[in-house]
Amino acid sequence: MIRKRQSKQKGILFLLTVLAIFLLAACQKPSINFGTTFTNENTTNVVAVDTFGVSLSTVLVDSFATAGTGSLLIGRYKDPYFGTVTSKTYLQVTPPAVLPIISNLAAYDSLSLILRINKGFYGDTTTVQRYTVSQLTSVIELPVTQLTFFSNSKIPYDPSPLGYADAQINPTAFFTSQKLNDSVKIKLPDSMGQELYNLLYNQSDTVRNINTFLGYFKGFAIYPDDNSMGSIYGFKDTVIMRLYYHEPGLVYTPKFIDFLLNNKQYQFNQITYDRTGTPTAPIDSLHDEVASTLTGNAAYIQGTTGLEMKVRFPTIGNLLQYPDYLSVLKAVLTIKPVEGTYSPTLALPPTLGVSTTDPSNTIGPSLPFGNGNLVIDYVYGANTSYTYDITPYIKQQILLGPQNNNNDGLMFYVPLPANNTTFNRVVVGDQFTPKDINKINLKIYYASFY
Repeated sequence: MIRKRQSKQKGILFLLTVLAIFLLAACQKPSINFGTTFTNENTTNVVAVDTFGVSLSTVLVDSFATAGTGSLLIGRYKDPYFGTVTSKTYLQVTPPAVLPIISNLAAYDSLSLILRINKGFYGDTTTVQRYTVSQLTSVIELPVTQLTFFSNSKIPYDPSPLGYADAQINPTAFFTSQKLNDSVKIKLPDSMGQELYNLLYNQSDTVRNINTFLGYFKGFAIYPDDNSMGSIYGFKDTVIMRLYYHEPGLVYTPKFIDFLLNNKQYQFNQITYDRTGTPTAPIDSLHDEVASTLTGNAAYIQGTTGLEMKVRFPTIGNLLQYPDYLSVLKAVLTIKPVEGTYSPTLALPPTLGVSTTDPSNTIGPSLPFGNGNLVIDYVYGANTSYTYDITPYIKQQILLGPQNNNNDGLMFYVPLPANNTTFNRVVVGDQFTPKDINKINLKIYYASFY
């Protein structure tokens, strides 16, 4: 009987011990192992929070350099968010360094301007567009106070066109609608061609000296017809004005003389826009910086029309008042383009640059983590995003206090060289946007001692 009682007591003690272990485990806070990436300890209690306010605004940059980019941007397209965007290009040509000897039996044939596409485009490529060329009435010269030409620069030109060409360009195919491989060919007046031919035949100083030639023929403005609406295309800066002639004989011998681009730094694109009737219209009237609440609860980014997005975190300092707060382990900012605002025709930039900025919206140092990589979900839209690890920046801003966080922020923009050669753009919803999948989001993981 004694042995049975002792055995029974041991069994009760064992069950009580097991029960106590389970109760103790149930009362402890779960631990997440972040390894040594965020903390020196092997395990840390981690809390994730994404309720901090993110303030958005659109910043307008009046102009930016467009000279010597290697790309002639010509065309016009209409964007439901960014308005009607138009691009013209200005350039000079020069005669060959060594003039050919033309026999007295040769005869002039024609004169053309040849534009070679570089496969870049933005907008609807299914439409036929008219490309018009006019002669400049002033020599392309830099103003005394400028070192380069900008998106709002322009040179006066004769409103009466020298010529035009209608083309439907398929930038992914080998041929344009003119069946000229990768080129658009604009025929110029024969009167102009014959005059140039005579100067070349006579070896005139006008075509032997570049400054004399530019005084005689100042250059070209190339632009879309007023009724053209579809796409802006990129053309290579290997533009050619080609004069065709032939030498008679038993065998017809066609020949040509090329006038090439004179100075790449004097070729520039003029980019204009009309945002009337679009969500971005208030930006033109209010100028500089406009809160997202005034532009359809969204901010806008497009390099070639001068739009950048400023992001501020005004309440981030409240994290210091959390009773369990120890330190920030990681901060991830996810930028989600608004569903339905982008497509293969109105494409998103592959990357967005990010730099610190101040109340004057001056661009500061870039964040060390570089550009956010784009993930596109054309089917559902929910997973389209740019993601940034901004942990060092958030740690710094938490310590600087609310006044600093109400003014300073991060500036997001299309990085060089795409900012002045492509029209890719982004519409980013703020925290008042109806759909959660369209909202910018800041998620912070912090260490907790509870």
